[in-house]
Amino acid sequence: MPDTTLRDVLDDWDDLKQGLSSATDERLSQLASQAVALGHSTLACEILRERSQSRDASTGLRYLAALALARIGCYAEASLLVEGLLAAPTLEVAPADWLSLAGRIAKDRWASLADGDEKRQLGALALARYRRAWEDTGDIFPGINAATMACLTGDRALSRELAGRVREAAQSTSQALETHWREATLAESSVLLGDFSNAAEHYRAAADAAGRHVGHVASMRRQLKLIGQSLVLPEYLLDALALPGIIVFTGHLIDAPDRSAPRFPANLEAAVAERISTLLAELDAGIGYTSAACGADLLFIEAMLARDAEVHITLPFERDDFVATSVAHAGPGWIERFDNALANATSVTFGVRERYLGDNALFSHAGNLMLGAAMLRARHLETEPVMLAVVDHRFNGQVGGAVDLLGQWTRLGLRREIIDLATLPEPAGAALVPTSALPAVAVRKHPLRREVHAMLFADMVGYSRLAEEDTPAFLVNFLGAIADILARCARQPAFANTWGDGLYLVFNAVEDGAETALQIRDAMRDRDWSSFGLPPGINVRIGMHTGPVFRAPDPLLGRDNFFGSHVNRAARIEPVAAAGTVCVSAEMAYSLAATGDPRFALDYLGCLPLAKGFGDAPLYRLRRSHASE
Repeated sequence: MPDTTLRDVLDDWDDLKQGLSSATDERLSQLASQAVALGHSTLACEILRERSQSRDASTGLRYLAALALARIGCYAEASLLVEGLLAAPTLEVAPADWLSLAGRIAKDRWASLADGDEKRQLGALALARYRRAWEDTGDIFPGINAATMACLTGDRALSRELAGRVREAAQSTSQALETHWREATLAESSVLLGDFSNAAEHYRAAADAAGRHVGHVASMRRQLKLIGQSLVLPEYLLDALALPGIIVFTGHLIDAPDRSAPRFPANLEAAVAERISTLLAELDAGIGYTSAACGADLLFIEAMLARDAEVHITLPFERDDFVATSVAHAGPGWIERFDNALANATSVTFGVRERYLGDNALFSHAGNLMLGAAMLRARHLETEPVMLAVVDHRFNGQVGGAVDLLGQWTRLGLRREIIDLATLPEPAGAALVPTSALPAVAVRKHPLRREVHAMLFADMVGYSRLAEEDTPAFLVNFLGAIADILARCARQPAFANTWGDGLYLVFNAVEDGAETALQIRDAMRDRDWSSFGLPPGINVRIGMHTGPVFRAPDPLLGRDNFFGSHVNRAARIEPVAAAGTVCVSAEMAYSLAATGDPRFALDYLGCLPLAKGFGDAPLYRLRRSHASE
């Protein structure tokens, strides 16, 4: 069924859930395979979760479940499944893809651990699995990984022997392989053989063949850095895999005609544009994150587009209100440039899709999203982002403005480059260039101000299957565990509510919400439910989102409650989370990354459909940074 869509898979899954106990392994595997092929491994995990825990589940279904779990970073669960398959007494010949998956899982877990017995055991296991897959099939993918693992675990002789055979195979094999991966394999095998100049040539060819797929180049760099932990490598090898510079940009708007004290007068436009272009060339800028206000933002976007670079624009609220607040005062020419920027950008996202309503907190929220998106991209590519700012430090500006964002970046200790408007000479003999402003546009206001909060929704997996007499014991232990966790919080949630097995919490700080979510997940996952006379398999799924919401008195509860479309969005994430995981929106992920808090890690899951037809949204899995979960 080559034209299967995600909507088809979801509709079929909804039908199957009505009679899940009678669904065949073949049908579940078919549906999960379609989900994996569409890039939705989280959905595949959900489809296979219950059946994969059964002893009589087919080997194909259990392998597919292990693959889906590995792709979302749940390595411990994936390892249990795939190693169980390989240890089956009835298995005479292990398929190479099973062995390669087992090798990958063991390698990723090995890389996350400090030196010790467990790390040594996982290193040996990864080598054994990859090597067996290579010997059985001659596939150069497990072959090069076996050679590298031999090097990393201290067997240099074996590493060189395997690398030589893999390099010969990569040069002559008819195996279907994309050019950049073939070149990367030739480069990596040459590194292991000590042929560094040849490796550099192949790495440059691999980077050229990868083109805009910088994530592939980043994977090659990660592997090379890993090898560098065991071998002394020349710096020019990494230079051959250079990644484009990631730039976060912020800057002042062009002055309005009625501004009393000039800050960014229009006659400085050419000087600022030239300085921006010069710095972008020096930074080898290839990926940019910015807003799109008249003045510095649009000058940056135009310079990046001239470099044929990626441009990711974040607007704080809907388009017309943004034009009215941040573009129109400079005249129709700037509005035309704004529309051109949006039309040619790589992506345009919104802090909120709703209107401005006079809430300046939306500018700060959008700034956090922009900073966090750049930081997560840089973390994925294992490079360092740089902020480029066009500011005049004599003016403090507003919350979420250029000076405010620059200060936030500085507090994180990250690199910055500043174009100081106060030091730019005015063009000789030039007077201030008047702007041809449009008439002021009234922006709708609202008496209530929105506040940015992190919202958590949780639901217990397995609750609906409990017998009636078991539910009181379950709820007492569920709610009791939650109460214990909240009692230990240094900063209490701004709001908490429950209904049956459902939980709703609101936090003032995004990092407080993230820590509480992980504590709840751990408490539910690690609890011995059988000691309370309850069946095994009970777990929790948690969804989180960050956004601006209204705080107002709730006449039924007799206390403040939180309302708005972003509460609804948070509630639609929880049902699509895999059991035992914390699934968060991109807004939550970016806001958390922007704090610089080192406790948390985020794994991109893809653009997934939210519950109840709420549309698709990019989602991340939240986990602790020090653990491979």
